[in-house]
Amino acid sequence: MQPNTEPSEFENHHSMEIENTQAPYKRLERDVSQGNGKGNDLPSIELIYKEKAIPTWRNQLTIRAFVVSIVLGFSCIKAWILIIDKCGILGPPFTRQENTLIQATVLGITGVISSGGLASYIFGMSLTTAKQRDPVIDDKPNIKNPSVGWLLAFYLTTSLVGLFFIVPFRKVIIVDYKWLFPSGQSIGYLINSIQAPLKTKFARKQVTTFGKFFSFSFIWSGVTWLFTGGSNCGFSFFPLLGFKASDAGFYWDWAGTYVGVGMMCPYNTIISILLGAILGYAYLLPEITKKNGEWYTEDANVESFHGYGAYKSLVSTSMILGDSVYQILKLIIIGLYRKLQDKDTTTALPVADQHSTAGSSALEIDEQFRTQNFLDDKISTKYSFAVCAALMLVSIIVVPIIFPQVKWYYVVVMYILCPLFAFSKIHAQGTTDMTIVTANVGKIAIFIFGSWAGVSRGGIVVALAANGVIGNFVSSASDLMVDFKTGYLTVSSPKSILIGKFTGIAVGCVITPLIFRYFQVTYPDLGVNFSTYPVPFAGPTRDIASFALEGPSVLPKYCLLFCYCAFALGIIINIIRDVLPKKWATFVPIPLIMAVPITIGSYIAVDFCLGGLVSLIWRFKNKSQADVFIPIVGSGLICGDGLWTLLVSVFFLINWKAPACVRFLKTQSEE
Repeated sequence: MQPNTEPSEFENHHSMEIENTQAPYKRLERDVSQGNGKGNDLPSIELIYKEKAIPTWRNQLTIRAFVVSIVLGFSCIKAWILIIDKCGILGPPFTRQENTLIQATVLGITGVISSGGLASYIFGMSLTTAKQRDPVIDDKPNIKNPSVGWLLAFYLTTSLVGLFFIVPFRKVIIVDYKWLFPSGQSIGYLINSIQAPLKTKFARKQVTTFGKFFSFSFIWSGVTWLFTGGSNCGFSFFPLLGFKASDAGFYWDWAGTYVGVGMMCPYNTIISILLGAILGYAYLLPEITKKNGEWYTEDANVESFHGYGAYKSLVSTSMILGDSVYQILKLIIIGLYRKLQDKDTTTALPVADQHSTAGSSALEIDEQFRTQNFLDDKISTKYSFAVCAALMLVSIIVVPIIFPQVKWYYVVVMYILCPLFAFSKIHAQGTTDMTIVTANVGKIAIFIFGSWAGVSRGGIVVALAANGVIGNFVSSASDLMVDFKTGYLTVSSPKSILIGKFTGIAVGCVITPLIFRYFQVTYPDLGVNFSTYPVPFAGPTRDIASFALEGPSVLPKYCLLFCYCAFALGIIINIIRDVLPKKWATFVPIPLIMAVPITIGSYIAVDFCLGGLVSLIWRFKNKSQADVFIPIVGSGLICGDGLWTLLVSVFFLINWKAPACVRFLKTQSEE
């Protein structure tokens, strides 16, 4: 991605609050009427909402929105809105800004529950897990049994820091870099489709298009699930490119989510994923597999850090970190250069209240309008960093009290590393919608702090606590940026989104320990193998921490060398991208995105390429229509598939299984 070299959020661009709620739409009507000069016969999307006033950020923070947020999950929002609007229970219909606040708050709550590590690093500290591992390391310094009290304190002191750190970078990431955040974009289009006044043919076409592809994706995901009743069953292993390619991981999994993301992604993102998949699964990893017994022990588990798993996980993570180091240094250097130049930055971006309409399409004017509203509601950089520093200080004091094994200087180093890891995840999630960086970052954190502390000083607890501190920081920062993307599309205030997210995380920090307590009381054998809830991820997570106690010397042969080369490659490729002219730079792959399929699997390249092919053909036939409807279609595919995934989770809880199994096998040749 080539960053916009315009000034960042650190330099305050605007000072106006939107108090005159009709003025923005009057400007928008003026710009559209004067600027539709590129052959785009489709009207402005934002003009659909011209009769709906934009509330100030304070008016977006309604009690009913917070109440609904605590009660509901995102999957229920559409049904909830329809019921409430029909019945008039809570007065006027919810605005799209209120719905954005609801989803930000809900995702704040569920984010703590999903990333809080109850099923992995938290329970991995327990004596129950320790006694079931080999070797058994159950001495007191390496055990910390979960309890409601310290879980509550730990979550509250570590889960909110990332929010205030990332706030000042919202303009750089959302406006300058224009990262997609497909999940946030799809939620934004969902909210816009629910709220859109259906007074024009174009508005109705938008809503019906979204609904059609949402329904198709949901139904198709349900149909394919029916045939997954066994190991390696289902259409998810369809050998589209032949069985030889399928054996290397290049199969089509029929996932609407990844096809939808591929439709929305720029072509250089798709090329980067394809190139990474080919290099990883057609050359690098097969060659490493051939060294089984030579570079690593033959009996090592395929995902173990004693063998193949170390190359697969650490090499890809090293490339991701190299890319992120370069991007952070670039931001710092550009920011310092601007300050030294002392340039006037008040007109950094073309926005909707300026006359930049000549030759502009309605789509471009929509973007200018949204940018104006996104930047008008300033959040003080000084106060954001001050709150972040204060929360860090509290964490540095409280975490060593909770875990005596974790010294205060360990926590300081954790927070020094957090920005690097946070930018890595935000970049990956913003461009590909992949969240794999969290798991990889957790492994790196466990390895660093486990080897630093050692077994005699409670290295296992130190490593797992580091995983929690860094993981909570990274998750809250990246999740907030996803919500900012949604707010950008729904013309919502960043202030209200931040407050909603803060509220949701705070509630989640209280709910999560209570959920654990419920399972602890209801299921006394919680975490025991072959019990109702064996907590299967706790053991492997503790194993990684146990492995880390021995330090880098236990890694497979040449693993560190591969990591150093991948890290350097992540920097060198970025330098090449920035040195080349823009028309050639777009053909240079993005290192971080190349690393994604190495970790997840090469199959995602097939999905992304199919989505990109659909996008390419559509743009070739009707570019103006494609520019407007591709994000809507892609968002519909993502939302439909996501809703079915949620239902599958419910089926798992009630022990419902698919009734049939379909497998694709080679025809046996007759002798």
